[in-house]
Amino acid sequence: MSKYFKMIAVVLSLSILTACAPAVKKEPVIVATMLDSEGGILGNMIILMLESKGIKTENKLYFGTPDILRAALENDEVDLVVDYTGSGQYYHPADATDTSIWNDPEDGYAFTEKLDREKKNLLWLTPAPANNTEMIAVKRDFALANGLATMADLSTYIKAGKTFKLIASASFIESNMGLLGYEEAYDFKLTNDQIISLSSGNTAEMLQALSLGTNGINASLVYGTDGALDQLELIVLEDPKQIPPVYLPAPVIRKAVLDVYPKIREILKPIFESLDLETLQTLNAKVAYEGLDAKDVAKAYLIENKFLEK
Repeated sequence: MSKYFKMIAVVLSLSILTACAPAVKKEPVIVATMLDSEGGILGNMIILMLESKGIKTENKLYFGTPDILRAALENDEVDLVVDYTGSGQYYHPADATDTSIWNDPEDGYAFTEKLDREKKNLLWLTPAPANNTEMIAVKRDFALANGLATMADLSTYIKAGKTFKLIASASFIESNMGLLGYEEAYDFKLTNDQIISLSSGNTAEMLQALSLGTNGINASLVYGTDGALDQLELIVLEDPKQIPPVYLPAPVIRKAVLDVYPKIREILKPIFESLDLETLQTLNAKVAYEGLDAKDVAKAYLIENKFLEK
């Protein structure tokens, strides 16, 4: 057979194989978030932007607590979630010889991204430059009455045997980079009677309990992007030793889904880059404390910043 006919045969074979190859089925992207207002806002932004670019979605916002959401993502029950870089400490606890890596925004993100990509086929997209870290807040009048400004001040107050009760998520209470880390770094120890543990990190529930003094609560876990501090007259106790990790919110997507919809990375990149700490605090306050709908807040922001047309 001449070279010419051999070439024709190869081309025909490739054409037949291409024709027989099944087309990639583009299923709707299942978008899911945690239970808080920030999850609702960011999740709605993702859905609105993807739909505007012709990518169909399925709304699974407010899907569940962080552990439930993560399990669903790993088990292919959802496709795209909003998560936080510091959570890598929980997903890959045996992989960091020095857990302080999660105290650095760039190194923590890169480390979590690498581990999830190599071990879970999960891809972290561009994060927002807003540290939603875990801290402890008290009411302003309580802080003034007791001279509380820092975690060291709180340690002195607790060791003096004064009344204290903290409400927080179980993950924070049990973490060496959460309450356990605070206790070790600032030399205090809470008893079981001084702690109310919640299975989820629902900020609104915790701060409402603090505001009302429910069951003697006078301190609460708060997050850096929370919009409640001014509205509820709370102050965050300073942590000069920087115990908790940096938590940057970011979209996390299954690799198999991003392979089908590679445009998602660039669609969401400028949105998350625009969401600094003050911006997220303001947006969260509109939902959690002004009672506005998360989708309406998300849409208004996208339109105002020219990411979305009216």
